[in-house]
Parts: sequence; structure tokens; C-alpha cells
Amino acid sequence: MKTSTYFYFILLLLFGCSLEEEILDTLTPENSISKQADVTAFLNGTYALLQSDGGFKANYAIFWSTADDINIRPSVGTNIAYSIKTHDSSTPATSGFWNAMYQTINRCNFLLEKIEPLSINEAYKKRVKGELYFLRGFAYFYLVRLYGDVPIRLKATALTDDLTLTRSPVDQVFAQIFKDFQAASSSLLTRTALPSAEFGHATKGAAQAMLAKAYLTYASYQNLQGTSGTSNFALAQVYADSVINSNQYKLIPSYNDLWDVSKERDAYQEVIFGVAFTRDAQLGTLGSQFAGFFMPTSMPNVAGQGVLKTGVANYVVQPWFYAKYSEGDFLNDYRVERSFLTTWQNTSNPSRKVITFPLLRATTASNELTEPQPYINKYVDGAGLSNSNQENDFFVIRLAEVYLIKAEAENEINGPTTVAYAAFNKLRERARNANNVPRATPANLAAGLTQDQFRLKVFDERALELFAEGHRWFDLVRFKAPNGKSMMEYQFGTVLPALKAGLPTYNNAARRWDGGLTENNSISAFNPRLLLLPIPQSEIVANPKMTQNSGY
Repeated sequence: MKTSTYFYFILLLLFGCSLEEEILDTLTPENSISKQADVTAFLNGTYALLQSDGGFKANYAIFWSTADDINIRPSVGTNIAYSIKTHDSSTPATSGFWNAMYQTINRCNFLLEKIEPLSINEAYKKRVKGELYFLRGFAYFYLVRLYGDVPIRLKATALTDDLTLTRSPVDQVFAQIFKDFQAASSSLLTRTALPSAEFGHATKGAAQAMLAKAYLTYASYQNLQGTSGTSNFALAQVYADSVINSNQYKLIPSYNDLWDVSKERDAYQEVIFGVAFTRDAQLGTLGSQFAGFFMPTSMPNVAGQGVLKTGVANYVVQPWFYAKYSEGDFLNDYRVERSFLTTWQNTSNPSRKVITFPLLRATTASNELTEPQPYINKYVDGAGLSNSNQENDFFVIRLAEVYLIKAEAENEINGPTTVAYAAFNKLRERARNANNVPRATPANLAAGLTQDQFRLKVFDERALELFAEGHRWFDLVRFKAPNGKSMMEYQFGTVLPALKAGLPTYNNAARRWDGGLTENNSISAFNPRLLLLPIPQSEIVANPKMTQNSGY
């Protein structure tokens, strides 16, 4: 079990900068910072916002189910609007995540102001400032990708401040993100130098990896806007190389071990930054809910639901996605077996196996139960305490993604060079280790592709390697499609409409799946509004200078 001090100081944390919140402009004994222990507690509490319901514990639906690979079951009420693409400015998670990120920013600003005059260890002070710059840049990176133009606030709010800020353009927000991550990189510790008590805190490698990702994202944005992003792709590669060449991280030999919750600490040899969760018997607030909401209701010892430790299966996999990413390049790819769940023994009737699309019953006379959609198999915790109280972390960025960033950036600058292929194939090489049993597949990507073809190979590799890790929606928005538009427009406007609508149904007599390949409630026609979330209605009402995104 991971230890955490994140929440014990939460009541002492200051306000966020949402206009809905109470603003305090004087220090009190409850929120004063006068010594190093106060700094430590306040910093831990700032990280805690990432674990909160408003942050990554519960509001991941806003970028997880708004993509095309995972849908929320239509019978589920919570967050279903994101899955069926009807979310608007009043949908709760939209404002919840906005508030969590701005609270993080404001608390970073507050501690940056208060720590400077303190007579504490200078090396520690420098490191804490680096962590605060990292967290502020991190929050703005999510905000700008989700909401577009957003207000930039670089000082803690007080009653005398003008809280009606206008939205800063995307270019300015990214400039601030780069500045914050660069400042963090210059003062943070490396992974191996980080004290064990600070597990989950930002490191130099985390700042550099996020710089690589931020420069890549901005360069992609520039390309889609018709402006050359070459210089920023080059910077993305520079920072990716900094992480790779630091020798602080390595690909875990077996992909399976990344998702074995009992080996989660070891996974941080590859995981560069994650939001750490832990089973919490006392408060019930520190655990994650991924296993509970992703695992089936009829499979025992996988999550925290009831005596049998089942899940509630709110989130499931689109059949077309499984079909696409389990054939071709990915046929017999061990990552498919580890990432998707397609068969298990039924809890209520153990003599009956459950199979999902596209598996077939053994014979027409066999009694397997069938379901039309596979499940997400990356988050499993049989020792979970409830559906919202499990051990599984949220991995923000792994070394595997850094290799793909390098491959993508090199391709955008110089085309598919040997450097691009070598970085890309690092993942294929690892994928051939099927839980320590060598396989011949997936094969290395062979030379001879065009720049556009290689870009799509990176897009597809990310789809499988990083499946269900919170990247797909962002990738759909930023990747350039064969038609020159975003992959979001290409998928929802061209690819998905060409598939047969509706879920597959099992034809026992013919031993095949008939019907469609999509849970069609979640596959809507492309609308430009899908490229951004709405600004929360509460912010529109409270701030007369705040404008709304198009389509909302």
C-alpha cells in the first residue's frame, strides 16, 4: 500500500480562483505558512487536488469517454452526456475539472509568494518552487487542451484583485506552460534522487517529459492551423532525448507488470509522472475508481464491489476499436490480451464462461454467456475496498510515450528516418515479450513509409500502447488526418459513419457475430464543438468578460 499525506492538510488549503469560491485576503492561523513543515504540508495538499473528485479521481470522463474508443453504457446516468456527446456548459464534471485545475494554480501561486521570504533550507526551497512551477504548468496544459483560450493568473487571488479576467489566446497559454515546465526542470530532483517519502511528486524527468509533450502538442496545433510547427517539433525531440538519455527510466520488460497493482511502485521505473492513489480504509477518499467502473459485474476479485469484489462496468470498449487494434500490425500482440478483457468465469454461475465480441462459443451446444463489448483490463484490484477506493494509479506519462513523441517529432521534421523508426520500434520490441514468453509479433515497423503513413502508424501505435490511459481524445484533436483535418473530424466524419451501426449480436447457429460494430449512442456526426469542452456556465455567469466556445 502506498503511503500518502495528501489529504490530512486539505482543510488548511486556500481557495481556488473560480469566481464561485470564497476569497480570503488575510492570513489566519489555519492557512499561515511560517516554517518548512508548513510548506511540506501545503505542497502535499496541492498535489491532493489531482486526486480529488474534481480532478483525476472522478472527472476523467470529460476526456476519456468523449473520444471514440470507450463509451459509457447508455443505462448509466453519471457522466453519460460526455459519452453521447451532449455535454454542455452546465454538465457538472466540466466545471469540476476546471475548478480543480484553477484551485491547483491558485495554490501554487500562493505558496510561490509565501515561500520566498521564509528562512528554510535553500535547496529545499528551490526544489519546492520547481514542483509548484510543474504543477501550475501541468494544470494549464490540461486547461488549454480541454478549453482552448483560458485566463492566465500568475498571482494568488485576493479581494482587491480584478477577478474578471479575459481568456488568453492559446499561444500565450502555451508560452506560460513552457516557461513553467522549464523552470521546474532546472530545479527538480531526478527520479533516483527523490526521497521515498515524496513518491508521486514531480521530478526533473517529469518536467522534461511534459515539455516534450507540450511542445509536440503545440506544434501539432500550429500545423492544423496552417502554421509551421517545425521548431516546436524540434524542441519536443530535444526534451524527449533528455529524458531517454538521462538513464533514469526504462521500459518495464513485461507490459503485464505495468498493470499488476502489486508491482505498481516498480512500474515507476517507466512511469515518469502519475497521480498516485491508495486504498483508504479510514477516509475512503484516497483510492481510485478505475477498476470499479471498468471491470465486469460478473467477474470476482477484480475491484471493490461487494463481497465478491466485482466491478460495476460503467465503461466498456467500442467493438470497432477492439476489431481494428487486434488485427493487421497488432495480430497476436500481447498488449491486446493485457489491455482488453474478453473472457472470464461467471461469478453467479462459475460453470459458465463469459465471452465478449469477437470470441466464439466452443460449439453451438456449449453454454458460454455472450456480451457484445470487451472490457478495459488495465485496472484490476481484487483488494479494492469499494468501487471508488482502489489502489490503481493514473499514469500521466510513461517512457513508452516519450519514445513515440521522439518518433513523431522526427517524422514531422525530417520524415520517417532511421531515428524515427528506431524510437518507434522500441515499443514493438517490448510488445513481443508476452509476459516473459517471446513472440514473433508485433513485427518491427519496416522502412519505406511516407511521412503521412508514418504519422498514422504513430497514431495507431498510441491507440493500443496507451489505451485507456487518458490520451485518445487529445490525440484525436491534435493529429493531422489523411484529409488534412484533425483526426477527430476524420474519425467522426468519415471512418465511423462508414461502419455498420449498432452493437454486434451473437448468431449461435452460424457461430458468428452479426450486426454492427458501434455502440451507436456514442457515435455522433462530427461537430466542431467536439474539439473543445465548453467553458463552465458558472464562469460565464460570474465573469462578464468570459466568452463561450463555439457550439455551446
